[in-house]
Amino acid sequence: MIRQVGFKIAFVMAAVAMLSACPSQHATRNAVDATSPAPAAVSLAPLQYSWNTNYSAMLSPPLDIRAQALAACVERGFDRAYMQSISINEDQATAYFSCRGSDQ
Repeated sequence: MIRQVGFKIAFVMAAVAMLSACPSQHATRNAVDATSPAPAAVSLAPLQYSWNTNYSAMLSPPLDIRAQALAACVERGFDRAYMQSISINEDQATAYFSCRGSDQ
């Protein structure tokens, strides 16, 4: 019995020593991240458009504004433009558009 306990303790100590000698995945990942620089973030101008609402109760961007936003998104390599936010100041509406891929 004492011999089995001694063997188990020796086995656990050997396993711990072997595992502690192995480089961790975290250390390896950090080394890889340090050697490969991150790609520079693409800086795109915001898609902001304004129009006169004439104090209308219907707040939807006019067709020409939507066409301009879509053209800007297609130029950036996207398939769709969507209105992300809108702000209203008296009779002036300002919308911020964003781009996304297709619905397919």
